[in-house]
Amino acid sequence: MESADDLTTSAIPVLAVDDYPINLSALSVILEPLGVTMETAASGPEALEKAGRREFAAILLDVRMPGMDGLETLRRLRALPSSRQTPVTLLTAHELEADALAQLQGMGMVDYILKPIAPVILRSKIAALVELHRHRAALATKDRHIAMLAHDLQSPLAAISLAGTILSGVPLEARPRAAVDRIAKSARRMSEMVRNLTDFARAGQGGISITRRPVDLRALCEEAADELQGVDTGRVELRFEGEVAGEWDRNRLQQAIGNLLGNAIRYGEGVVTVAGRVEGGAVELRVHNRGAPIPPDFLPIMFHPFQRGANDRGGLGLGLFIVREIVRAHGGDISVASTAEAGTTFTLQLPVR
Repeated sequence: MESADDLTTSAIPVLAVDDYPINLSALSVILEPLGVTMETAASGPEALEKAGRREFAAILLDVRMPGMDGLETLRRLRALPSSRQTPVTLLTAHELEADALAQLQGMGMVDYILKPIAPVILRSKIAALVELHRHRAALATKDRHIAMLAHDLQSPLAAISLAGTILSGVPLEARPRAAVDRIAKSARRMSEMVRNLTDFARAGQGGISITRRPVDLRALCEEAADELQGVDTGRVELRFEGEVAGEWDRNRLQQAIGNLLGNAIRYGEGVVTVAGRVEGGAVELRVHNRGAPIPPDFLPIMFHPFQRGANDRGGLGLGLFIVREIVRAHGGDISVASTAEAGTTFTLQLPVR
């Protein structure tokens, strides 16, 4: 079944159920301008089978069908967890009788349209349901992300609490270095999470803002490497061709490069190389490491927000998304290639001005 993230970024699925193929074709043409993904079913049992596999934004259901009619199909749809709350629009050639309307009571959000169908009315109804579904999916995604943040913050908070307990009864001069380091490390991790969430919010409100100043990219990379090599001495090697400079936001660019270097050191093996050169009016910067390749199915989504690799248990999955947003704010682009033979390489293209 699709996740809320999938439903907010792809075409919304709608199910149409009718035993006449020509009617299904007509419904598909009517709803085509909405950009929805139309699935069809020629009977009640087929509709139940498809609704059991995925969640739909709306279901269009013909009332008069042989065998299992629309009302019985609706009753059984409501018994499926995936369609218990799905809005259903009944399609009927006649006004529903009192006993039929009575059956609909308590069946959730149900509407009906008389045939022959007026395309503009059907489109407007389904458009409203699609928008409602999109908002619900976005809210579900937001709730999941908040729950993820709360869960991920528990670990550094617990470490700080434990270290504080250890230190509380120890004289200042005798306090263990390990406990102090644990507090500092956990505080930095929490600070990074909060900063990433702030940047994520800014990216959703028009993009990350930057202030351009002359920057020497080699010097900036040296600073980023020095910060990381306090615990990983000798892990980063710089290979720059000539002077590599431009007009960029120094702090933002250092944040992006530091993130890439940190990932390369954390997940790679041996020396991480950072190569830079000017080509035309842009700078090409490559961050390369050896080690296990990134899984092919993760490559297309690794720059999406809240995506974490199988081995990532210490972050929110926002780091690479923010790197991409910083690069885009500079008018640049970022790509990644990863194989067992060649290793993993992130390539940044940054316009000099």
